[in-house]
Amino acid sequence: MALIKRAWELLCQLCRTRLRERLLPKLRGAFQGPGSLHLSAPTILSAMIFGALLVDLFTHAPWPIIVGAVVLSALVLRQLYLIWFQRLPVFGGEVSARQIIFLWCILLILAGLSRGYNLLALAMSVDHGGLALQAMGYAVPLAAGPLLVSLFMSAQAGMLTALGFGLLASLLWPGSMALFVYYLITGVVAAHYVRSGHTRMSLIGAGAWSALSGALALAAMALVQGWLFSAAFMAALAAALLGSLLAGILAAGMAPLAESAFGFISAPCLMELASLDHPLLQELMLQAPGTYHHSLVVGSLVEAAAKEIGANSLLAKVAALYHDLGKLRKCDYFVENQGVAPNRHEKLAPTMSALILISHVKEGVEAARRHRLGQPIIDIIGQHHGTRLIHYFYNKALECSRETGREEPNIESFRYPGPRPQTREAGLVMLADTVEAASRSLDNPTPARIQGLVQSQINKVFAEGQLDECELTLKDLHKIAKVFNKILNGIFHHRVEYPNTDNNGPKKQNDSCDRQSTKPGGDRPDDLGIADQTNLRRLGVG
Repeated sequence: MALIKRAWELLCQLCRTRLRERLLPKLRGAFQGPGSLHLSAPTILSAMIFGALLVDLFTHAPWPIIVGAVVLSALVLRQLYLIWFQRLPVFGGEVSARQIIFLWCILLILAGLSRGYNLLALAMSVDHGGLALQAMGYAVPLAAGPLLVSLFMSAQAGMLTALGFGLLASLLWPGSMALFVYYLITGVVAAHYVRSGHTRMSLIGAGAWSALSGALALAAMALVQGWLFSAAFMAALAAALLGSLLAGILAAGMAPLAESAFGFISAPCLMELASLDHPLLQELMLQAPGTYHHSLVVGSLVEAAAKEIGANSLLAKVAALYHDLGKLRKCDYFVENQGVAPNRHEKLAPTMSALILISHVKEGVEAARRHRLGQPIIDIIGQHHGTRLIHYFYNKALECSRETGREEPNIESFRYPGPRPQTREAGLVMLADTVEAASRSLDNPTPARIQGLVQSQINKVFAEGQLDECELTLKDLHKIAKVFNKILNGIFHHRVEYPNTDNNGPKKQNDSCDRQSTKPGGDRPDDLGIADQTNLRRLGVG
């Protein structure tokens, strides 16, 4: 024992020496001279608390308390790092009144649930003593609050909510500090892991991670307080595991109700909307196949670009799939759906044509509201054209007015009503929609021409000020252009000439070698009722 104690003292002395030699000069350099490392207030506060704790423990406490305190401190500092220092995206932007009401509802529901657990524990303590009261404090599924807030708002908001629920637990139960630390750790872990999944089961998985971290924190606190090997610890551990798992199940059950009541849209809901078997997408495919294919390509563009710049790729993809939903009502008036049919705008006045094109945005917003696609998708549908001008019909109207000597048309009648894109996802959909539509006009889409087209279209949108109200930076635009170039080059790739397997002459370019011969004989039936079988009518024509 004397040898172990001596080794421990030497280790502590080595830690103090390293602390003086390496850490103190860095801290001193944080406040001196240009180019120094500037630390934020939470960093300095956390380092002071952790250092004071270590100094006190190394000089007075026995080793079990030291081990437990170090584990517990590491867990708490990890949660503080996740809350303050990690750059977590906030998808909801500024907190709205709807989100504040949602937070209050979650707080009231879980506070009532915690109070119910408290009353149940008081009733059970009559027969089982203080053991039931202490254990039931860890069984309350308070982690369901950070889970739901992280799912519908942001992970950072969910972690801050965990801090509030830790304070709530400390007020309602005895042993306030232990419960505060426990619910802070489990809530932050749950909010952190719920963003990694796109299904309802991800909520339960986050609850499982919360249970593991809560068990570790509980063991560390029991080790420090000296009740690790006791019946009270086993009861509290079972209650903690059950409560965290129940929090994930409770959040999974409450999520659809919150979506319906508050109009939120979560990752599992977006995954359902992204399915190509969705009735709206099926209707778009049958009635407006050109628009459907255009939406698929735009979805591919925005998904890849969103991943590159760190935006919400799932939301951007789903919004791109539904951004032209308003074209269903007058699909034949849009060029991608006309095919070989005559252009219907040739018989219309330019102002009427512009009115039809502008109306598809409003009709898309109305259709999205009828089918409850979610407010973020509705907003992107209304913003994906911003306040851009329909140049083709405006110039046509300008020429008509000059030929007839009439007054020049009002330019505002040929402009989309807006608003401009307010989020990065909306800006991505606008850019991808513009670039994909313009790429269809390329006669010979070589890589150089595609690169020039992408650059010119993005520069045009930027110069018009359409991206002024979203958070896309010049660095983001450079990455977006690079991704668009790569995907469009893959779409407009060149095919090789296949070898000739027909004896009737030279092989035509890009003709498929798998195409069956139309010559009579073989397995071809003889009773087709066609006079000349070598000149068969093409399928789908005539």
